[in-house]
Amino acid sequence: MRIEVTKQPYGSNNIPFLNYSTENTVSIIQFLSKFGCGLLQTNLFKHRSEFKMAYRLNGIPKLVQRNLGFLRNYSESRHPFVYSKEVSRAKSENMPIVALESTIITHGMPYPQNLETALEVENIIRQRGAVPATVAILKGQLTVGLTEDQLRYLAQAKGVIKASRRDLAYIAAAKLDGATTVAGTIIASELADIPVFVTGGIGGVHREGESTLDISADLNELGRSKTLVVCSGIKSILDIGRTLEYLETQGVCVCSFGESNEFPAFYTVRSGHRAPYSVADAKHAARILHESHRFHLNSGVVIAVPVPRRDAMDEKVIEEAINSALTDAKRKGIRGKEVTPYILSNVSEATSGTSLETNIALIKNNARVGADIAVEFKKLKNADNVNDSNIGFRKGAENISNFTRTFHTSSNTRSGAENCGDDTPMLALDMKADGDVLVIGGANVDRTYRVSEDTIQLDGSTHACVMDQCGGGVGRNMAEALWRLRGGRTKLLTAIGDDADGKYLEEIAPGLILNGCVVKNGRTPTYAAVMDSRGECLLGLGDMALHNDITVDRVNNNMTLLERAPLVVLDGNVPQITMDHVLEQCQRLRKPVFFEPTDRRKATKILQNNENTVAFSSPNVAELRAMATFLEPNLRGSLTSDLEEIKLLSKIVAKRVQYLIVTAGSKGVFIVNKNITTKEPLISHFPVDYIQNVENVSGAGDCFSSGFVLGVLLGLRKSLCVRIAFETAKAALLCKKTVPQNLNVRLVYPKSIK
Repeated sequence: MRIEVTKQPYGSNNIPFLNYSTENTVSIIQFLSKFGCGLLQTNLFKHRSEFKMAYRLNGIPKLVQRNLGFLRNYSESRHPFVYSKEVSRAKSENMPIVALESTIITHGMPYPQNLETALEVENIIRQRGAVPATVAILKGQLTVGLTEDQLRYLAQAKGVIKASRRDLAYIAAAKLDGATTVAGTIIASELADIPVFVTGGIGGVHREGESTLDISADLNELGRSKTLVVCSGIKSILDIGRTLEYLETQGVCVCSFGESNEFPAFYTVRSGHRAPYSVADAKHAARILHESHRFHLNSGVVIAVPVPRRDAMDEKVIEEAINSALTDAKRKGIRGKEVTPYILSNVSEATSGTSLETNIALIKNNARVGADIAVEFKKLKNADNVNDSNIGFRKGAENISNFTRTFHTSSNTRSGAENCGDDTPMLALDMKADGDVLVIGGANVDRTYRVSEDTIQLDGSTHACVMDQCGGGVGRNMAEALWRLRGGRTKLLTAIGDDADGKYLEEIAPGLILNGCVVKNGRTPTYAAVMDSRGECLLGLGDMALHNDITVDRVNNNMTLLERAPLVVLDGNVPQITMDHVLEQCQRLRKPVFFEPTDRRKATKILQNNENTVAFSSPNVAELRAMATFLEPNLRGSLTSDLEEIKLLSKIVAKRVQYLIVTAGSKGVFIVNKNITTKEPLISHFPVDYIQNVENVSGAGDCFSSGFVLGVLLGLRKSLCVRIAFETAKAALLCKKTVPQNLNVRLVYPKSIK
């Protein structure tokens, strides 16, 4: 294992970085644990060519992840909850999940109806495309997601405690069984990052609450959580009007579900009170939750779904039954958390079981609505991932929001290339160059390890996980995409080992990797990502040493291919000496080169030799900034917008790069080229569309670049080049593979967009 400490600027401080490569993941973890390194940030560089960790020796081992530029600490102590296998799998596969309370099982219904209802509700949620997660405390362990055996146990268990906020610690410490209330389930949902929770009805201000101050903890919990709760309103045994007032004070967004603002009263469709707002459908509700999270409100949303009319009770009958039960409870001195189950039981008996049937019907209906909202909310989150992480975009703590990469090309300025108009081809290609596109860059095998357990112990322990692998490396991904788009007219010059991983890469696209790229006794480059059960990346490991074997000799052995290539693609993983040689040959042959930096440290490789000029380059803003600072080390400026910074930086880099393609997350793509007359940069902006049902983001940026190159090779104007690039990236986002196997020119360049 090689570990090297260097200092590089990060934010306003110079924080040491760890650079390392290893074949032994456990040894890295043991090293960090042994020396007490707190990981202050995980910076997984854009194309996984290497992994860096900024750290401080603070004596407290921590794993810290990135989230919109903020650092979120994970304690070394165990999480207070465990997932069921089904929920753990859903987390790792990024599926929508719906939380369910367990008090309804232990205190809300008699056996066997409680068990039957619980099982049916879970199945309804599964049928709607989500995963149920019933929450309970079993022998002191907070459990998110119960097996059928655990549900059967709860349905018949005696002495189970109703677990609200005040009860959780006691129950856990005493190793007792607890059934979570609405408040308790909201707490568990927040811990487990499950944004949607379904119940029958929420608690509230009890009747005569102005005297007794008997107010459910559910209301305070709703005021300090980010959870959306689907219910049939407030239990009608409570004071609905005062409860709505209390929720308003707590900042909870209350909406009725459907076209009417009429607030439901659990057993009945109407309560006589109106909700502040109404939502028409699940999509509308999901958008409210999405915006609430974007604003960081940290207060909940209540979606009140009226019981289906066919199952609703007569208002007069149910009110008489409730008043009778309340009088009886008062006479017997029943108070606190025992009031609700007592009244529900008495009301069920007084209505000859009709109220129980209504209760069962409404919770099933709520499950349908809640599952639909969870599915729609997940689509919105996936769309966020597209705009923030896809099309080569990565999220960082930069001053400019969420910029990323595109493609690059290097050459002398060529005839036809200096005109910036959109009516002419971006590049006048040499018609004699009728060979294959030559891609020179890194190839590696990407592996992800999704840990099934909730906590990773930094003590050398073995953790159960699910492993997946695919071809990776910026150069390789771009080469495969172009190989498929051009019907095999692309070759990859790289370095792979004569091992199983090397054979795996060769078999993905037979004939793509050139002969002579296999290094005897070499170790094929690999990247490994350790993911937690939620799908968040905790650790990235890269063994990329073999990239150094992309040598000048290998280029010279394939000089005929380079000479015949209409365009050469370079990625930032190519060693500096080899890159200089390739650029020199391309200058001599007037050959356009497309350069992909892969990260901001490598973005300056094409600028090391003052003689090199580049036709296309696709830095993100961080990489563009690195390039501009390299050319003008004393660069200063007061900028008021993203566009101003792109203009300033591009004006500097445009001296050496003819076309810059800057991807800007949700803001779209900017193409920058220099106006021949004014010498000022001309900027064309292309907005990006939202994409739903995203399957994979790892290859979208490379496919975007490949689609753009295809447009250039087809002699298209820049707007069509960008359109093809977006279509190619979209195909990658909707596919589980890094590069879609069905990728072809007809898919990304149909007649409809010509």
